[in-house]
Amino acid sequence: MDILSDILKKSEQIPIVRNLNTTTFKKDYLNRNKPVVIKGMAENWPAKKKWSIDFFYDLESNKPVPLEVGNIFQNESKFLKKDFKLYLNTLKKSEYNVEKDKTYLSMFNIFDQFPDLKKDTDFSIFTKYTKLNNTYAWIGPSGTISGLHWDSVNNMLAQLKGKKLVLLASPKFQKEMYISKKFDLGSTFSQVDINNFDENLFPKFRDVKFYQYILEPGDVLFIPVGWWHYVKSLDVSISVNNFGYLPKDMLTTNIIEHLLLRLHSRGLYRKNYCTCHTIVNGKRVSKF
Repeated sequence: MDILSDILKKSEQIPIVRNLNTTTFKKDYLNRNKPVVIKGMAENWPAKKKWSIDFFYDLESNKPVPLEVGNIFQNESKFLKKDFKLYLNTLKKSEYNVEKDKTYLSMFNIFDQFPDLKKDTDFSIFTKYTKLNNTYAWIGPSGTISGLHWDSVNNMLAQLKGKKLVLLASPKFQKEMYISKKFDLGSTFSQVDINNFDENLFPKFRDVKFYQYILEPGDVLFIPVGWWHYVKSLDVSISVNNFGYLPKDMLTTNIIEHLLLRLHSRGLYRKNYCTCHTIVNGKRVSKF
């Protein structure tokens, strides 16, 4: 049963501000672990003005990229590889794509592949306070879903093309989220699939209080560490985000994540239950 519409009817809007400076951001949101939409923060970014499917298609690169197939957070981890330009060409025709399981170029290391594009974004309101930043692009058709999860560090998500629906829920709803044991570096998943909900398995989930917002091009959403979120593309979409590690995170979260990744890569931690490997013909195959 798909309960997304039911959640939207009962949810409140994520708080919105404009013209937020670094001091106020830190005092009112970063320090207090409160989410906020910064309306129009990316409006004048070069990325907002020029990034598009055609723009990426014209860049000098056609390396294979790993694509997620469907919602791999709550469902089976399925992925494939496709040449970058071939995937972009598919997106141009995506309005004719009626397949249920959409392919999604998620967590794309865009600045590794195109270093000159780094100057096209500006997360300095946030990165002024961080020691390590991991920046990714998210490119896909309408209907792609990142299921319910929370991130181990603070996150800023900027919408550049198309619209995305975002649901947020406070960290206090841990028990109601039915935490999954599926491994993903930097994320913790809920077992609950909002679009295929089973009330008999997850009866407490109905008690979760959600906030919602539809991100438009130019909007930036601050998602504090620990806040549950669900994201669904409403159009062909291009987003870019920044996972920022505060000084305290470097001594805790960063070290733990590196250890878990090494153990997982060697098959010593949640070997076959993750978003980065699948079993093909009896062999463990990496997404990358």
